Amino acid sequence: MLVLALDTSTPEVTAGVVVLRPAHELIAALQAGEAARPARVLAQRRVSDGLGHAEKLMPLAAEALAAAGHALREVDAVVVGVGPGPFTGLRVGMATAAALGDALDRPVHGVPSHDGLARSLHPLPGDLLVVTDARRREVYLSGYRADGRRVLGPLVVAPAAVPAVLAEHDLAPGYVTGPGAGLLELAATRLDVPDHAPALGLVEAAAHLLLTGARPGPLVPLYLRRPDATVPGARKSVLGR
Repeated sequence: MLVLALDTSTPEVTAGVVVLRPAHELIAALQAGEAARPARVLAQRRVSDGLGHAEKLMPLAAEALAAAGHALREVDAVVVGVGPGPFTGLRVGMATAAALGDALDRPVHGVPSHDGLARSLHPLPGDLLVVTDARRREVYLSGYRADGRRVLGPLVVAPAAVPAVLAEHDLAPGYVTGPGAGLLELAATRLDVPDHAPALGLVEAAAHLLLTGARPGPLVPLYLRRPDATVPGARKSVLGR
């Protein structure tokens, strides 16, 4: 199964082409004792441009497809990161994924972007914290057990409040990752974001849905906060009417 993975939840715009192994092949590999991953990245393109999501996403997807030796019509499914992230970035990625799904008549699955990053590092021998920059002196935060289960977040919180949040959820992460990890002061091993993330992680997080042919649910963005720009309310009359 050929999957196009898109993510615009951070200033980095990502498009990747991932091949998902058939279920019977993966089961056979696991039974043989192989440490096999369910997916493999054929090509991925990333660029950091917080204001260029709309301009960069489809060209990056075209480059990734060309590098993988495949055409857009060969894609079997689309997976897109749904945040947490800023309003504009998420809207671009999700709208693009939905449009591609409609045009190609392919399923589109939304995956929390933190889940994708956590999955790209799985397995780990301890709990993991995924952190991205939420701006306004805050971070987006998600916590995962060693078995990959998300037990915290995603939520938006001030860095100084993170230790209290972790204690409240009985989470003592041994590892921390994500582009916002440097904003926290924690006694945890900092892991670099893998080169194959987020495309590989997003597809592996959706692997069960993809392999079983599950009907995609609605794409629901994880904004976590209201957009900066809002529709102005009605003007107040200076006459008190």
